[in-house]
Amino acid sequence: MSGEKNSSDAGKTVPNVFNWKMVRKALRAAEEGVYCWNIHSGEIFYTEQCLRMMGLPYNEWAPNIFTQPEETIHEEDRQFFINEVQKYFVRPTVAPLRVEIRLLNLRSRGWRWIRVNGLIERDKQSNQTQLVGVWVDITRRKMADMHAMEDRDLFRNLINMLPDNIYYKNRESRFVMANEATARKMRVTTPSDLIGCKDTHFFKDDTTDVARKEEEEIMRTGIPITNKIYHETWKGGTSSWCRLSKFPWYDSHGNIKGIVGISSDITELIETNRRYEATAKELDERLTELSERNQELEEQISLAREIQHALQPSRIKSRHWTDVATGKQRSANFHHAYLPCAGVAGDCFAAFPVGDSGIGMLICDVMGHGVRAALIASVLRGLMEQVSSLANTPGLLLSSLNLMLIRILQQADIMMFASAFYIYLDLDTRRLTLSGAGHPAPIILSNDGRAILPPIPRSPALGLKDGAKYRESEIILEPGMKLMLYTDGLTEARNTEGEEIGIQRIMQRLEQHTPQNVREMIDITLAGLYQFTESTKQDDDICLLAVEFTEDGMSNPCPCSV
Repeated sequence: MSGEKNSSDAGKTVPNVFNWKMVRKALRAAEEGVYCWNIHSGEIFYTEQCLRMMGLPYNEWAPNIFTQPEETIHEEDRQFFINEVQKYFVRPTVAPLRVEIRLLNLRSRGWRWIRVNGLIERDKQSNQTQLVGVWVDITRRKMADMHAMEDRDLFRNLINMLPDNIYYKNRESRFVMANEATARKMRVTTPSDLIGCKDTHFFKDDTTDVARKEEEEIMRTGIPITNKIYHETWKGGTSSWCRLSKFPWYDSHGNIKGIVGISSDITELIETNRRYEATAKELDERLTELSERNQELEEQISLAREIQHALQPSRIKSRHWTDVATGKQRSANFHHAYLPCAGVAGDCFAAFPVGDSGIGMLICDVMGHGVRAALIASVLRGLMEQVSSLANTPGLLLSSLNLMLIRILQQADIMMFASAFYIYLDLDTRRLTLSGAGHPAPIILSNDGRAILPPIPRSPALGLKDGAKYRESEIILEPGMKLMLYTDGLTEARNTEGEEIGIQRIMQRLEQHTPQNVREMIDITLAGLYQFTESTKQDDDICLLAVEFTEDGMSNPCPCSV
């Protein structure tokens, strides 16, 4: 049972020094739900948070998940839950009961991940009398784990699809990492079978001596070898030809820790040339084949780009909230543009509801381009799910993101960073809280058409400084106010004379054309960019995320909003 019927019973167990009404208020204010199950009577008490997770009002009867698990627990988790509870009752330990299950929302019929914690209480005769504990909603963490796993698999598959052999060696010329193409060339089962091996395990001395001397020279001077053709003789008596490039491998402090090798097999090309004394035409045909291989690689990168683009939301729903006192409806309407320059992108963004009346908006720009930048952007997207509980405190959210990103980068021994900007918009309080991490301030367009840049405290980019703190600033929302976040691919775009467009030109154009909604705000911005550069080609990724605050239809909502 739940609600008022059990609250008075539960109150009997509270010491007299506590005021039960105050305790009940505290329980209602907590994010976790509290329960108390009387083992003998079978009655159970739930706080309001537990009932909310089940989609029930506070004064309505709710099933007992311990005696009626079939009512609310997912069928795939049900037997596991029953077994864990029985095991705990038979052999209780000092550690509490901890079980993660999917719980049914009886109103929406949707599922949420819940962690059920509990401790047994005993009477003076050590008989088990009650099980008391809490429910914790872990849906966001579970979803973040699944998203992070999908992202890792996506980019690992992309790297392993590359036809070229890619590997890393330490200062002793031992393999420390390789892709599947390298494993196939070396005739081992998996890339991990190469770790710790040297070229001497596979090639004869005439090949390994040359390779070792060249790698020592690269590690001594830092000068790479590019597109050199090698004749390889294997221990089994066969031979092959490859086109090989080797580069120094630096650690985060700028010290050379080994080499990176990228090679492609050209044995067929060389042997064809030797066998038929290839003419210029035949050579062109072989070069065409190599060009087609490059085209295939570009198509694979294009596929990864499409998948990455699909992971970004195609449409962001509007958020509405009604002021109970005035009856006025307040809304936040969104629009965005996501334009990678080539291949996969290092830009990402997110917009999501927070609580009953809030919205969180994040935009990130990872250093560099290509797969490395896209991978870090994907990691940031996964980390964002893990810090969602801080979504209404931008400064703390960015500090947590920075801490987790630095731990990942240090563990991977790579030097990367990302600028970011996070905004929390609250329709109830009509406040906009902003915090940046080395990222340019957003453009704010007031309801009278003026474009301004809000003052933002200076802070380092994510991934640069361990323990960095990120301060906040606040803005009062006015009906019709529009805000646009952007990455530096917009402001650093250049015209044919090499001049950057800059933020001032964009702001002036917005003031001149007076956009009626956020879709027009982005369209006017991009049109001005293409007019200035006289081209639609990009040298950098561009990401735009805009929001408009309205109240009772006093401004024109974006036609694309839902």
